[in-house]
Amino acid sequence: MKTHNLLPTQEENNPAVQEVDLFTMSRILSDFKSIGLEQLDEQKLQDRVDTKFLFDTESLPQILSEVQQDYAILEVSDSTLQPYLTLYFDTLSFNNYFDHHNGKRPRFKIRMRKYMNSSNAFLEVKEKDNKDRTIKTRMEIHDINNRLTPDQYQFVSQTYKPGLVPLKPVIWNRYNRMTLVNKHSLERVTIDLNFSAYNQNGFISWNPFAIAEIKQDNRSLNTKFCQAMKDHAIKPVNFSKYCISMALLTPQLKANKFKPNIEIIKSSLQRRLNYAF
Repeated sequence: MKTHNLLPTQEENNPAVQEVDLFTMSRILSDFKSIGLEQLDEQKLQDRVDTKFLFDTESLPQILSEVQQDYAILEVSDSTLQPYLTLYFDTLSFNNYFDHHNGKRPRFKIRMRKYMNSSNAFLEVKEKDNKDRTIKTRMEIHDINNRLTPDQYQFVSQTYKPGLVPLKPVIWNRYNRMTLVNKHSLERVTIDLNFSAYNQNGFISWNPFAIAEIKQDNRSLNTKFCQAMKDHAIKPVNFSKYCISMALLTPQLKANKFKPNIEIIKSSLQRRLNYAF
């Protein structure tokens, strides 16, 4: 499998692009009050508004220390960093990708996701509607499979506006996720680390980056995590892990609208590489 590096000088043993040390990160997270899945169910937020941030992981320890008193951390199987594995599906013409690129509403993502610590797996349909709300529906499945069963197609067609259309697996991604839960309001913050993606064209990773997503019933930028983002000069971005991965690994796809985010990744990696040497 070919490895697609964002910069030609990247090497696996280069300290600029190595994975975040999960042991060290877990020690930082041990200062948080922990909650279990049963408590998280009270904040499912399957119908919500999202605010996303992309930033260098060097800032993360300080940010976590600043928000510790206001958030609890999800703990599953004695771990506060959950490994996720996801397989995305799209139409034969990549309609879901292009709908996002072109700013169409409503638009959809279809994926199978496995929570590796619990072995739970789900087929999910995620919709971004005309009011900028994210609505997620899902059904439990035995495991990730690269082909949808008739029952799974039927489930997808109940929400997915194009209905019963052929869907194909197009890209995998994996990462480690921490989930912070606001102690005072209906808000969850997920932070993804060590992100990588792969398909038949190759493999990519952008390990020095954290992808944070604030999930709320109604958008508010007055929470402690939002304030921490502002204090660190980290601005919200329109970012899709699926679309950016597809743009990087499938160069024949139009990607003009995604270039600003790709440039953020490239420039930050370049700064790290310059510092390392």
